[in-house]
Amino acid sequence: MSKKLDIDPEKIRALAGFGCTIMDIAKYFQCDESTIRKNYKAEFESGLEDLKLSLRKNLIKMSLDDQNTAASIFLAKNFLGMSDKTAVDLTGNLETVLKECGFEDTPYDQTGSEQAEALSVLGIQTDPTAGGVS
Repeated sequence: MSKKLDIDPEKIRALAGFGCTIMDIAKYFQCDESTIRKNYKAEFESGLEDLKLSLRKNLIKMSLDDQNTAASIFLAKNFLGMSDKTAVDLTGNLETVLKECGFEDTPYDQTGSEQAEALSVLGIQTDPTAGGVS
């Protein structure tokens, strides 16, 4: 015979509203986590939504009333879609981009052409479009 648990649904909502996990709440009521998960899912989720609402209200208050710069930046990025990243235009000429990055006249380019010359002397034709020997 199992003992009857005295679980107050409003207390579950309040505990979830303080940020308690299902495991925390189950320990508080000295029951299995599955009891909370199965029988009090709505109350737990409602408490989490209360917590989110409180956090959101507090964050907006910090930004607007307290002139908190960090809170304002967070809200601008997350609610307004703003970003402080600089967009890079990679649609230009690849050769220009490579030169700007320092890849002009590299030994690799010279080695590749020297190898092609050596192979052609041996009578082996290279196909530059296939990336190998033909």
